Amino acid sequence: MKKTIIFLITLIGFISCTKSQKIYTKIENKKNMSDNIENILKEQVLAGYSENEPGLDGGSTYLYSDKDMKACVELSENILKTQEYKFPSQAEFENKIKEIFRFNSKQNIVNFLIEYPCSRDSIVYQLDINYVTSNNSPLFILFDKKFILEPLFIPELIDYKKKYPKIFEEENSISDKRISKYGFEVYVTKWKDVKDLNENRNNNIQILVNRNKYLFNDNKASLAWLKVNDSLFLESLVTTFGYTEDKELLDWVMQRNRSKAVEFINNYVFVRNCKGELEIREDILKYIEQKTTDEENTHDYAKALYHYEVYENPNKWTEKEAYKILAYKSNTYDYLFMKYKNIRYNNRWNILGSIYYYSNRGDEKEWKEIEKNFEKNNYYNLPHLKEALEYAYIFE
Repeated sequence: MKKTIIFLITLIGFISCTKSQKIYTKIENKKNMSDNIENILKEQVLAGYSENEPGLDGGSTYLYSDKDMKACVELSENILKTQEYKFPSQAEFENKIKEIFRFNSKQNIVNFLIEYPCSRDSIVYQLDINYVTSNNSPLFILFDKKFILEPLFIPELIDYKKKYPKIFEEENSISDKRISKYGFEVYVTKWKDVKDLNENRNNNIQILVNRNKYLFNDNKASLAWLKVNDSLFLESLVTTFGYTEDKELLDWVMQRNRSKAVEFINNYVFVRNCKGELEIREDILKYIEQKTTDEENTHDYAKALYHYEVYENPNKWTEKEAYKILAYKSNTYDYLFMKYKNIRYNNRWNILGSIYYYSNRGDEKEWKEIEKNFEKNNYYNLPHLKEALEYAYIFE
């Protein structure tokens, strides 16, 4: 069962809520949650999980607002405290956010969708209740609280049936039919009838705790859990945000995408950042250089790099950008071509060699411009580029 809610927020913020039955039991025994949570819970529960016309799958008309978000933040903070999350200092948190998500903020809260990380303005979101497994999720960075989360309903974080039995009794007593604001009869799916609610709640708590412990406490056990249970989010750290400082994470992502090497190279190595500028993810190119050997099963990324088309790319690189991309491509692939004979089997020549070969059979201007650009830019301070340029002459 899917549920769509309208989420209005004027703040700008980030990430998710999750954990196990053992953890959950500890949380339920806490007595320090605000009384206001009970009132908000009652509103959420009595509104129902979803509404639909007979025969149609529907969604909720509940307006998820600032008060709901504050309740989620309070509950999430309490969860993290019970699970020994070590809240970093303000400077440590801000530096880590800059390193991972590539931005600074003067706001207390920053929010965006993982798929659209550059859109950080106030947005009206239509959220799927099962968004924990989707990359199209609103992510919140709470700078003042020093953790990250995704907005959730209270029943997705606590077992309200046990903690608030009166609300559960009232939910039981109301009809599952009601008249919509448009005047026709609708059926309401109640929170108590949501399939796998307990399992999803435990998973929500796990995600909240393990995301924060991995990102801000460098917890390796949390990284291992995320690899199995939250892979889309974990992979997005590298592919969407370009976080490559954690070499274990980078290796895991590269291994996962080896069968889709062409798609990976086309989308995640040469990208435009949120300022619209060319960003070259050098750590990925270094990974390809280090992991490619004479063994054919290591050639996927190198060959995909060779075939990357600068001028046919949807980013429509400028001439200046295209030269720089060509330099970085050649510094990696042409170096590997010179180093390993077996990589040459399917490719007759390397990148610069092919350009030089064809320039000698047509207009030599292109090759002269490449030489001029590389020299002018001091070979972009790349270790193999000058050697690769000189090596190209053997293809005459």
